[in-house]
Amino acid sequence: MKFQCDACERLVPLETYRMEAGGLVVTCGRCGADSRVGPPAATAPRTEVPAAPSGGAALAPSPVVPPSDSWSASAPVTPALRVVRSESAPLTDDALFEPPPGVCPKCVAPRREEALSCPQCGLVYVNYQPEEHPLSDVLADAWRKLAARWEDWDAHDRLMTLAVGRGELAMAGRLYRIRLARAPDDAVARRGRDEVVRRATLVVPSSVEPAGTPNVFRRLKTVAVGVGFIVVLVLAVLVFQHLRTLSAGY
Repeated sequence: MKFQCDACERLVPLETYRMEAGGLVVTCGRCGADSRVGPPAATAPRTEVPAAPSGGAALAPSPVVPPSDSWSASAPVTPALRVVRSESAPLTDDALFEPPPGVCPKCVAPRREEALSCPQCGLVYVNYQPEEHPLSDVLADAWRKLAARWEDWDAHDRLMTLAVGRGELAMAGRLYRIRLARAPDDAVARRGRDEVVRRATLVVPSSVEPAGTPNVFRRLKTVAVGVGFIVVLVLAVLVFQHLRTLSAGY
């Protein structure tokens, strides 16, 4: 659950709050401003006007004094706290796999109307061919299942592991960007996109060769070639001397 800060107008997660003078106070984690919600205003009781006696004037109703409210009397009037829930995109194949209008169909970056190519990936829009960026049926089925349980982060982690094993991590990142393009306030999609980037740039120490290893192999290869050349040269000299000895005997 999130709320919209009245000062910076950003969506901030509703994590902590406090009670003051019978009202709810939430502090924005971005700008530090307080947003307040007062208690519901008391409804003034209805005053019944007795019917005028026959031949007489109507009785004037007694003035009704609203009950004193410490919050409304002392605290300034503030707008109500606006709680915003993330709206999920429709769970159709078009919404799950097709970029919306106004973005690059390849990298899903924002697209200017007059631009002929994408400034992010360099794609010339008229040359885009969807079949050049295929999505496997396995990953597509996993993405559909994930959309049905979108708030389960463990399911996101399993999908990314599947994408890494199949070499489709870049395609998984594209799917998260499509989701964000259709639902910009989706915090889960933003977290998934960032996690894909983190995994793509992750360096696994066990797969990295120690420093200097290529130089050692190069030196060993040079030494082996040199030793082989010397052995061949010695054998050639021995064979030549043996042939001279045989020719001298005749």
